[in-house]
Amino acid sequence: MISLWAVVLLTGCEKLDLTGLVAPASAEADQRVHESLDINAREGVRNFNVSADTYRFYACADVHTEVYPYRYAEVLRRQEADSAALFGLLLGDISNRKGAIHSIADVVAGFSKPVMALVGNHDLFFDQWGDFKNRFGSSTYYFTVTTPHYRDLYIMLDSGGGCHGQTQMKWLRDVLKDREKYRHCVVCSHVNIFRTDLSQFVSGNLPLEETYELMDLLSANHVDLYLQGHDHHRKETVYGGVRYMILDCLKDAASYVSYFVFDVSDGFGLTVHDDL
Repeated sequence: MISLWAVVLLTGCEKLDLTGLVAPASAEADQRVHESLDINAREGVRNFNVSADTYRFYACADVHTEVYPYRYAEVLRRQEADSAALFGLLLGDISNRKGAIHSIADVVAGFSKPVMALVGNHDLFFDQWGDFKNRFGSSTYYFTVTTPHYRDLYIMLDSGGGCHGQTQMKWLRDVLKDREKYRHCVVCSHVNIFRTDLSQFVSGNLPLEETYELMDLLSANHVDLYLQGHDHHRKETVYGGVRYMILDCLKDAASYVSYFVFDVSDGFGLTVHDDL
């Protein structure tokens, strides 16, 4: 066993953060949320204006960048060439080793269409919260889309450490007080809220009390979609009127990957692309 651990440590020193597996080494949830809200206060709420009541967005999760995100770069190229695409969602675990957040941020910066990102548990290993914050900004925020006749609300949550935390849950309740002003409401986070096993230690699943509160809050406020990653395998569940969707991974080394394309109108049309 000692020899095995020695091999793991020597071969994975930039990819395996043993401390982070037990308790993420980056700032804890409430601290990250406070820092994110400070960024929001400085930068304001982002709004996308579109000339029609229909538009499109791309969504993917768990890119797990090593050096260069080849598959994700192709998704970005397709998104850029798609005249109907307004933005992309990147739902956490964008990095798989120390420093990789800079690599993927450089790729994103090479395209004009915006990517709205949030952190996953792997993005907190090796104290990478600072890298994420410097390159992508806030991980707890909302943005809006304004069409000729409607407004839509998108809420991005930080569950990278295995919980949303009291500060973020209060913020979410406050944001949802204005839910009736919007046609659609989409909430995004990283951790699958239905997960109950401990395969990824504390960063693998939410506390049950928080899960109950979150699901009740989403249902009571008629949230349309709750998008999440983390598990690497696509699954859809409808509960309390909310459509919960887990995305596949987009990891270069994975045998099966996909990304989602949503067409937004009175509802949500979905196309799953696995041709990468």
